[in-house]
Amino acid sequence: MTPDTLVSVIIPTYNCAPFLRLAVQSALDQDYANKEIIVIDDGSTDDTAEVLSGFGSRISVMSQQNAGIASARNAGIKAARGSLIAFLDSDDYWLPGKLRKQAEYLAAHPDVDAVYCAWHEWRPESLNELQIPAHWIEGSQRPGIEESKSGMLYNKLLQDCIILTSTLMLRRSTAEMVGPFDPGLRRGQDYDYWIRLSRVTPIHKLKAALALYRIHSESITHQPHRDNYPCLVIEKALAEWGPVGPDGATTPEGTIRRVLAKHWFDFGYLHLKRGDARLACRAFLRSGRLRPTSLKTWLNAGRSLVKSAFSGKGA
Repeated sequence: MTPDTLVSVIIPTYNCAPFLRLAVQSALDQDYANKEIIVIDDGSTDDTAEVLSGFGSRISVMSQQNAGIASARNAGIKAARGSLIAFLDSDDYWLPGKLRKQAEYLAAHPDVDAVYCAWHEWRPESLNELQIPAHWIEGSQRPGIEESKSGMLYNKLLQDCIILTSTLMLRRSTAEMVGPFDPGLRRGQDYDYWIRLSRVTPIHKLKAALALYRIHSESITHQPHRDNYPCLVIEKALAEWGPVGPDGATTPEGTIRRVLAKHWFDFGYLHLKRGDARLACRAFLRSGRLRPTSLKTWLNAGRSLVKSAFSGKGA
């Protein structure tokens, strides 16, 4: 594999027209010539089609009935012609040099099949204009890899989803080995995928911050859901592989319990704030059983129980 190998950029989108133009443009502006941009419109009902038509033949557009982001990514991978695949969410942004640096890294490290990079959290004031701070550009030039978040990452991923979707590039052959994103997960499909990827290859993290993660209220990440997807993903991995990584490293049971307890606490706290005290109470109870010495958890369980009782909905 050479540094000028074809890279297929996969951009799934659903009703993201206000953010989409900047995302696609950031991919087109990459100083890596041998690339194809594939946008998968997952049944959008807003102005997505109009935004995409403005790019003409510079991008490939696929349309499907709304089936979820996992299905859209899978369709993009299936259509991709490149030996390398990079993912970009339609509300995020790539800084200059992102594709080139990752393609060069994989070409120089044939024993590594996936590479991601650092990123900045991004709260832009304008939808269509971007002033990049000078220190962000400086951060995009940092050489080397972050050793503590590189290697066989299975055990680290059991404790935290340390990979952002818009930062990852992997070899197509490895993507075929890992299999598709799980369309049965409405959220956490990326987390599930990274864990599966971590079973078959080292994953390295570039120190360079080459992507911007847009923070906004309409993001699916910030919308409450009745299922606790981080716990589902972790429990799925443990059921299949247990706490032992492919390199022999083991995640202690106590660590796993603390991680799951935190996810249940955060899930309960979100739903308590959003007004579903009954669901919150159940989550706090799950968290408390995993970490029975947490006074904060039991206090919030009691608080949500009282709130649900006064609202006429018993826990």
